[in-house]
Amino acid sequence: MSETVCPALPGQSAAQVFNVDLASCAPGHASIRDWYEILHENYFRLDVKVGSSFRSGSLERVDIGNIRACMLKCDPMLTERRASPAGPDTRDFYVVEIPQATPVTLTQRGRESVIQPGDFAIVNGAEGYTFAMAQRNEVRTLRIPCRSLLRRLPAVDDKVALTCHGSEPTVALFLEFAQTWGRHANALPPELRERTEQHLLDLLVMALSGTHGATSETSVRSAHRQRALRTIEDQFANPALEPVDIARALGLSERYLQKIFAEREETVSSTIRRRRVLEAKRLLAARAQNRQSVTQIAFSVGFSDPSHFSRVFRQETGVSPVQYTNTDLD
Repeated sequence: MSETVCPALPGQSAAQVFNVDLASCAPGHASIRDWYEILHENYFRLDVKVGSSFRSGSLERVDIGNIRACMLKCDPMLTERRASPAGPDTRDFYVVEIPQATPVTLTQRGRESVIQPGDFAIVNGAEGYTFAMAQRNEVRTLRIPCRSLLRRLPAVDDKVALTCHGSEPTVALFLEFAQTWGRHANALPPELRERTEQHLLDLLVMALSGTHGATSETSVRSAHRQRALRTIEDQFANPALEPVDIARALGLSERYLQKIFAEREETVSSTIRRRRVLEAKRLLAARAQNRQSVTQIAFSVGFSDPSHFSRVFRQETGVSPVQYTNTDLD
């Protein structure tokens, strides 16, 4: 593993570059573990899986105010972030993912999206998610403190793991600004640097707010939905969990809660089911490591009947749990 510091102008934070090249390093000088540590130190703790063809990766990082801008270049890999034990605080971050060369796949909150170059998506690092690259890729990222973004857009978690298309004017404006901001912002005087950071966040909020279609949700209903989704995330593995339990926990009537979800053509039950299936997919993909049977996985994600689990899984994915395999990264 190598680390270099790029020269910086007076008052700038120097850009740091971290490299792992398994092909050219002598035995013992670099390892996959080095790459895992690079990702951990520059983002947060992640579980990383790479195939036998993984040979190199590099990451260039610059910290500008409260935001960390990185350019990630590496061979195919799959990363998984486990949920933060204590909800969003000053140590938790959103990450904006901007693929440059080939698509990336993101899953969070029961959603799975393929993000094409020229588009972007955002994930909440305080909650569990997965990030996968099936080909060698370059990905520009922005790591933003959760509270900085939540103050501007309380419903930001409705946008996680959804594609923001570069064909949208507000998205294109944000992407163009973000591409140059990371390279030039540190050359500005501190007061201008802070102003450009605020502009970047404002443009990001515009890009997120202007996509995925408008809804008639009031801010109050949006807040209720966020609380319901958080409750599902915390309790989906409980086989007794029902919509009425979530409504009761939020102090709402079940009818009102169902109405909130119906505005997005969803139901509370289907949201719980999708979350359970998503977790089952993760565990099934890791059966070689966790050595769990399909029945054990069914119970662990909240199904009390393995046969019912198999039927639901096939309905959601098109294959049975036994047939399901993770994307081959080799």
